[in-house]
Amino acid sequence: MLNDVTVVDAGTKGLGVFALRAFAAGEFIFRRRHLRVVANGQVPSLSLDDQRHLCELDWTRSAVLAPPGCYLNHSCKPNAMRSGVKVFAWLEIAAGEEITIDYRLNAFGEDQWPCDCGAAPCSGTVVSSFFSLPAALQEAYLPYAPAFIRKEHGTRRSRP
Repeated sequence: MLNDVTVVDAGTKGLGVFALRAFAAGEFIFRRRHLRVVANGQVPSLSLDDQRHLCELDWTRSAVLAPPGCYLNHSCKPNAMRSGVKVFAWLEIAAGEEITIDYRLNAFGEDQWPCDCGAAPCSGTVVSSFFSLPAALQEAYLPYAPAFIRKEHGTRRSRP
């Protein structure tokens, strides 16, 4: 599967993961791996590179991702989805197209940064939280969100 993708320059986003062949919607692309798991309190002591390649595992831990998964860039209209460590095509992906995910799937902070994904629904700013997504998008993403996000979503939905 890793022979089906490559990591190359993605312009202002830095490096990105690109398809070497077409992928049908729903097709498995590759498995993301991590180098190590760290307590969220340890994140400031990580190198800047490791801090850029984190994935929240739960409220207290994050994983430092390994290539090529660490180079999946964010899009407000992603063409791929992550479910656990598996990355699969959310939409059809053409050969040569950048493979993107929505970072907000498992994020829970309130960090914000400029977004340059260029997708039609992009507001120009990413708020790093699943709960910042519109309700319809939360519902679409929910089956793929990690257990801690699904649990919190249920808790928030049951509140008056």
